[in-house]
Amino acid sequence: MAENKTLTAEEFVEKSLNQFMSSITDKVFLMIQNDHSLMQEYLDLVRVQDGERLNAYIGKLIKEKLRLDDVMASGQPAEGKSQSTLIKTTYTEHSLDRGAGSV
Repeated sequence: MAENKTLTAEEFVEKSLNQFMSSITDKVFLMIQNDHSLMQEYLDLVRVQDGERLNAYIGKLIKEKLRLDDVMASGQPAEGKSQSTLIKTTYTEHSLDRGAGSV
């Protein structure tokens, strides 16, 4: 019978942050839609740019600014189902831990 290994504090924090970061794109869009000022600025951008392209670019910038990797599932980036109404399709899940999100 295998014993459950207790995580170290470092492993626990890494696991927690990776779980949090996997949906960071959705969290940012939820923050935008719930903040009047940010939402107004977002709508100003949507008036001059295609919304889906803008969202994809915002997602790319989030990944770059936070230096994240894509979570991979079956050799493809894993997709999350958005809670934000600003994201009309899915978003790519991310991970802090390089390669830890591989399935």
